[in-house]
Amino acid sequence: MKKILNNIFFIPTPSNISLMWNFGSLLGLSMVIQTISGIFVSMHYCNNTLLAFNSYIFLSKIIENGMILQMTHAHFSSIIFIIMYMHIMKSLLNKSFNKKQMWISGNLMLLMIMGSAFIGYVLPWGQMSFWGATVITNILSSIPFLGKKIVFWVWGSFSVDNPTLNRFFSLHFLMPLMILAMSMIHLSILHEKGSSNQMGLNSSKDKINFNKSFMFKDLISLMLMLMFYCMMLSFFIDFHFSMAKENFFPADPLNTPLHIKPEWYFMFAYAILRSVPSKIGGILSLLILFLLFILLMFNKSNYSKFFFKKKVLIFIFLTCFIILTNMGYKLIEYPFTEISLLFGLMMILVIPFM
Repeated sequence: MKKILNNIFFIPTPSNISLMWNFGSLLGLSMVIQTISGIFVSMHYCNNTLLAFNSYIFLSKIIENGMILQMTHAHFSSIIFIIMYMHIMKSLLNKSFNKKQMWISGNLMLLMIMGSAFIGYVLPWGQMSFWGATVITNILSSIPFLGKKIVFWVWGSFSVDNPTLNRFFSLHFLMPLMILAMSMIHLSILHEKGSSNQMGLNSSKDKINFNKSFMFKDLISLMLMLMFYCMMLSFFIDFHFSMAKENFFPADPLNTPLHIKPEWYFMFAYAILRSVPSKIGGILSLLILFLLFILLMFNKSNYSKFFFKKKVLIFIFLTCFIILTNMGYKLIEYPFTEISLLFGLMMILVIPFM
């Protein structure tokens, strides 16, 4: 126990790091809030296709403070992705990808959080939940020879049905434990290898203990985040700004929504996926994007964040991400698919030069 506390409170930390280094701790604390709220939500959830939607509505309308609990769990998924994307941008700007073990563990956490968020989106069993699960799981059918068998195995039936919901509910409980284990690995690697700093220099001779200055900064950031969220919640208690309006109708396998779309934090990937006419082409585009992103750890570029070229590349990458997120909300028609294809290709080409 003493060793764990020493690793947390007395870890030598570069003295010149800014508030941009608070995103990691904010992400961890947001995950704790999300997990606790999820445990309480699960106490009132029925993982049955006939009861899932009604139990979701029952929690928000009948259970005392159920709306606050439900909104906290729903909105903190968006908060986690906002903080995580900002954390990734900070890592790209400061060349944190050069620390290979940290970069790999961080990317594994990113993929697991995305998987957990997608599974959680299916559980309310509304229209968008059902059809989103149908479309995304059907992507697996593109795998040669075994694709359809894998899809049926994931479904547990011949379509998205009760066995699928049961499996997703179990996985949604299991994945946060895996994310917690991976975050411990990520944190231990950080403490072993040391943190980067905003100057991009070796700061091994200029370090101070974490427990006084930086813990206070982390607490201030956490308090500001919670104050902002409580203010938003008090003004918009019944405003489901993070959920599609179609999801307030029970799942109907015979009625396909006009525009099937995921949550906003998947929109950039969704826009790339549907911009390519071929299903296998869209999947390969996404795989290339994520593979290049992970392979950044082999990038030995000497560009620091103060170089103009580095700033331009980061700006282009961020602009592509924002435009693709916006294009994901549009219908699959001209000129939106062409714009998505252009900026998706640009995003892929920019990554190797960062």
